[in-house]
Amino acid sequence: MKLRLLVVTSMALASAAVISAPQEARAQGPSAGAQLVGGLLSPRGMTIGPGGMIYIAEAGTGGDIVDTFNGDNRYRSGLTGRISKVDPVSGTRTTVADKLPSTFHPKEGTDGPADVAFLGSQLYYLQTLGGPPFPSNPTGVYKVNANGTVTLVADVGAFTRANPVNDVKSGLQKDVGPEGNPYSMTVRDGAFYVVDGNQNQIMKVTTSGIVTRLNEFPGHPVTTGITYSGTGPFYVAVFGQIPFAPVDGKVYRVGVPTGAVSTVASGFSALTDVEFGPGGKLYALQFADQASAPNGPPLAIGTGKILGVDLSTGKLTPLVDGLTFPTALIFSGDTAYVSNGGLSIPGVIDGAIWKITGFSAIAPITLAPTAVPPAPTATPKAGVGVIAAPNAGSGGAAGGSNDGWLTTMLALSAAGAVAVFAGTRMLWNRAA
Repeated sequence: MKLRLLVVTSMALASAAVISAPQEARAQGPSAGAQLVGGLLSPRGMTIGPGGMIYIAEAGTGGDIVDTFNGDNRYRSGLTGRISKVDPVSGTRTTVADKLPSTFHPKEGTDGPADVAFLGSQLYYLQTLGGPPFPSNPTGVYKVNANGTVTLVADVGAFTRANPVNDVKSGLQKDVGPEGNPYSMTVRDGAFYVVDGNQNQIMKVTTSGIVTRLNEFPGHPVTTGITYSGTGPFYVAVFGQIPFAPVDGKVYRVGVPTGAVSTVASGFSALTDVEFGPGGKLYALQFADQASAPNGPPLAIGTGKILGVDLSTGKLTPLVDGLTFPTALIFSGDTAYVSNGGLSIPGVIDGAIWKITGFSAIAPITLAPTAVPPAPTATPKAGVGVIAAPNAGSGGAAGGSNDGWLTTMLALSAAGAVAVFAGTRMLWNRAA
């Protein structure tokens, strides 16, 4: 089955929910910082490159090529993905590479370039869901050449097809993307470590194209961001499956080279990234809060957060609130950069980078108690999950009008009170 990542967008609208005034207000912008640049096309992973410039992967907007799968002809593909370079002072954006594969579906969002990383002065990027209709551009790690072209380094999708994780081989996981759903990567000891949110694994990818598996995460937790410090373990963010309960948003510690996994923090829904920042402290990024309406969209608009991670107690502390579907967090000294609007909708949700200076001086935020969502009235489908994040395979959302949900799409009515969500799936999968 095809995997469709997103972070989501395009747009046949699946369901509508009235949002409260406080939610609407928080959707206007984060509680700290200022927008550095807008107009990005579903921004995903970022990195700091030579000269302090910010490089960002943009999943694009799909295109006009009709790509039919299992009788569904709503996939629209095109070469609209790109890699951009942004000046951290002026906010000026420059295209580094464009015309990269991008696929859009009204319920599954946009798949395309997912992350960027440097090895020395050489830029690389992670492509999610290449292949049909772009057979020469498979899911994998690519070298970005000086002239803006790209060269395949490793076909990650082929490795995953040939070596599915145990939950997939056994049939335990029903939400399956045969090529996985690579969401982010980091560089360590001259190799790339890629996190897959569908087949829930960390893969080591060498510049000679060799792909091996460091570990896998049972139970389909939907793994997203990855980071480490020095020679220490990896830390991995977990998005969780629908209904995105706070207890399912976790930070894992992964031993190196053992791959042993332990949970070190939890308590906030839908985590998309982790990153070490000022003072060597660990921070996590939240896509959105779990919504309270039993049959409405599962995540609340404008509730994304930057969270401090206390590794000694497992506590997550809110520091910045009001982000709208953020997908990546990076630091340069005491300045944080967040890719916001990872599910971007032109004229409604702007794909952007927010810059937050003096980050270490930000005081914790006290949040109002969150209502516990009542049980849905619809009967959930068996064996469906979210990514089957932020992107992954064949599984959809469980429960009622949210079937097929993945990446929330937002459109405000003239009165500004109705939020329309199209079941998009950035880190999730499509319904079986």
